[in-house]
Amino acid sequence: MKIKTIRTKLLEGLKAVQNIVPSKAPSPVLQNVLLEAKDGRLVMTTTDIDMSVRCSVECEVLEPGETTLPVKFLFNSVLKAAEGEIHIETDLNENAVILAASAKFRLAGMPAKMFPPLPAGEDSFSFAINQNTLKEMLRKTAYAASQDDTRRNLKSVLMSFKNGKLTIVATDGRRLALVENEVEFPESEAVDMVLPLKTVVELQRSLSGEEDVGIKIQKSQVSFDLGNTQLYSKLIVEQYPNYLQVIPQDAGEEIVIDRQLLVDAIDRASVLTLDESHSVKLSFEGNRLVIMSASSDVGEAKDEIPVKYAGEKIDIMFNPGYLMDPLKAIDDDEISIYLNSGSKPAVIKCSTPFLYVLMPLRIN
Repeated sequence: MKIKTIRTKLLEGLKAVQNIVPSKAPSPVLQNVLLEAKDGRLVMTTTDIDMSVRCSVECEVLEPGETTLPVKFLFNSVLKAAEGEIHIETDLNENAVILAASAKFRLAGMPAKMFPPLPAGEDSFSFAINQNTLKEMLRKTAYAASQDDTRRNLKSVLMSFKNGKLTIVATDGRRLALVENEVEFPESEAVDMVLPLKTVVELQRSLSGEEDVGIKIQKSQVSFDLGNTQLYSKLIVEQYPNYLQVIPQDAGEEIVIDRQLLVDAIDRASVLTLDESHSVKLSFEGNRLVIMSASSDVGEAKDEIPVKYAGEKIDIMFNPGYLMDPLKAIDDDEISIYLNSGSKPAVIKCSTPFLYVLMPLRIN
């Protein structure tokens, strides 16, 4: 293989594929990037078996061929190289020479035949959605997914194509975030898929622009086509929880609050919280909200902001981080919090088809 390309293009391609490469892998070839040079393109592919990313960039193919090179070392070599042309040439022993201006790097590669193949195509459902729209939907929900490796069906995000809309849901059992958006597709292709959180993180990193992303869902895997970049992932086969059961049927009292005022007040009041007592108390009464936190070892903090509420006094306690996450993810100037009491779940809504359900902490 022998190619010539521009450093900027090569670097952008490597940025798109390098993140999923595991630091420790059962096989050394999984720490490599597969390079395939043909038809005026250099196609780069990485995989961790569960997920694969492929990206292609323009190049001048002097000799077509393929090989695999350690992606971290290749990326760092290109990153440190001067801007301009980069030449890559491999020999029969899979050794590569990279030339960039005055710099010269040598990397030991492995045969392309050792690299795991990409998932084979099958009959699938196909959907298309604007990249920025999907990225925003994931931004509004993915933070609520569990971080617990033992709960695979919760360390994930549900994408449900039904009733002419895409519904995205994430929950860790203590909170739930949901957002909807209308999408055109035949009702016969209605389907649910459960995406691993790692795939969601990589997808959020890759999505950008006004073009559509093509989504193909097969029985146990999904692919996302973003033009020059494709992402392939296994799906989680465990059943996703019935999230509709978590959403309170009786919304309760509506309290309208300036979103940024609430974010700032929670941030100030949570300064004195400790890891073992990470909580803030919210007291709603007479068009005002008092936010408090206290620690017997440190002290106490208190703040107050105006709200639109004329009901009975309600005291409720939350993890401040869990309360701040949705407020930072949405852009509305005002949000509505619905409460029944200090012991029942709170529901946060805004002008877009979004809701957030949060379980309160017990007030001592």
